[in-house]
Amino acid sequence: MAGTIWIPGAERLKPSAPGGTITSNAPPRVVWHTTEADPGTSSVWAAMIRVLTNKSAEPQILYDPLTDRLGQFLPLNVGGRALRNDGSTMTNRVGKVCIQVEVIGRAAKPFTGYWKPGKNFRAMMTAIRSWGIKDSWPAGPPPRFVASPPHNVPESPRSRTIWLNRGGHYGHSHIPGNDHGDPGAISVTALFAASGAPPKELFTVGQYENLMQQIKNEGAATRQEVRRQAIWALRYGVQTEDERAQANRAFDDAIDAGKSLKEALAAAARVLQPIADDLERAARKNG
Repeated sequence: MAGTIWIPGAERLKPSAPGGTITSNAPPRVVWHTTEADPGTSSVWAAMIRVLTNKSAEPQILYDPLTDRLGQFLPLNVGGRALRNDGSTMTNRVGKVCIQVEVIGRAAKPFTGYWKPGKNFRAMMTAIRSWGIKDSWPAGPPPRFVASPPHNVPESPRSRTIWLNRGGHYGHSHIPGNDHGDPGAISVTALFAASGAPPKELFTVGQYENLMQQIKNEGAATRQEVRRQAIWALRYGVQTEDERAQANRAFDDAIDAGKSLKEALAAAARVLQPIADDLERAARKNG
């Protein structure tokens, strides 16, 4: 599937070198970063361009969440340079496209809490979707980042299996071979709401039923994987450890009571729905 190469309305930014050739057949994906600088001024915008080009660490896209300013270093169909390789794996080139977005902001202060997305943000998301990238987070929502001492909550497993085989949205905090914690606990509900499309569930009910059989066959390890990939993504508004724990308990209680996986997910959804509703209202107010 071919999509948009140059985003309409984006400023053309000069990279330090051309992007890498994509040879991967893995599903398309996008990776979100933060620059660890405060947004909203032309001076910071110019400084971030200098920093990224001086390090030869350009993404395809640079975005300011306060001014809705959008720039593009590289075509979307070539590899960026903002990820560290994972051993012999050229991480920047995994996926039919691997679109990287550097948001001017700080991981410890998620940009979706104060941003002002506009037409340029929507144009960017339209271009991302044009490549068949789904509104999903295969590794779960990005974890919360704690600046001192620097760590993520919860710590990300940075699964190679998920990264190499699943398309969708990722944080830098999810990528194997990398140790950065950005973009922090951005609200993925707000992210998709501001782009004009509602959040979507990660799996179909039929796929959930197949996972139920795996739980019966393999036990706790598979149940943990279902939690991480499915329950946490069932409602994208899950942001804290306490909220995740409540959903996990509801899920486990239903499974242990002999309920179907569909019923267990419904029990988790009842816990998460008020959280999602609150975030969706905030996203509409801010968008």
